[in-house]
Amino acid sequence: MFKKSKVLVLALAALVLTSCSEVASKLGGMKTDSPEVVDKAKELVKANFDPAKWKVVSVDWSEGIGQDELTGKVTSIRFYMIDKDGKAWQQTFIASTGWTAGDLDDTSFAKGDKYDDPKEYPALDLDKFDAAKYTKMVEDAKALIPKGYTFKSVDSFSMNTYDKAPMEMVINVVEEGKETVSNAGKTSIVYYELDYSIDENGKVTLKGSI
Repeated sequence: MFKKSKVLVLALAALVLTSCSEVASKLGGMKTDSPEVVDKAKELVKANFDPAKWKVVSVDWSEGIGQDELTGKVTSIRFYMIDKDGKAWQQTFIASTGWTAGDLDDTSFAKGDKYDDPKEYPALDLDKFDAAKYTKMVEDAKALIPKGYTFKSVDSFSMNTYDKAPMEMVINVVEEGKETVSNAGKTSIVYYELDYSIDENGKVTLKGSI
């Protein structure tokens, strides 16, 4: 868990957030805690990665930084893949541009908990990941928020086939009664990240404490 803060000039923030919300709505924006993000990830895999050429082994999605922090709006969905030669790649799809694909970048994987060589990583079968199951994971994570803190947003979620904890989630919370501080005419929203691990059966565990 890491403490973070962001500074907003409230009048400007309201204008920017409204504008971003309208753009996101027109381009099919969605929330990081919604089942729709799971469906979008499945749609992107089927449309962009031929299983005869690519083995998708990881996916993650997150809300944005800056003005999009704490909104829970999905700004990107990223995939990691292995090609037929065992080389690792990543590609990110951006919500604000109507889910257009970013550059296909070669990358290097850190050693997984289960496998030494990326060639050995099993393919990620998103069809077996139920959107309702994801919603339950989010609710289970919220239930583990320590007393005195309030949920603000799902910051990020990731899933892979090569670690002992195949799924991880980060949730943003604020401390009740201490959500903001003001200085020099600006307001800072003080919030905290809670890190969760999720096993293959969907059991959610809060890692560490505030």
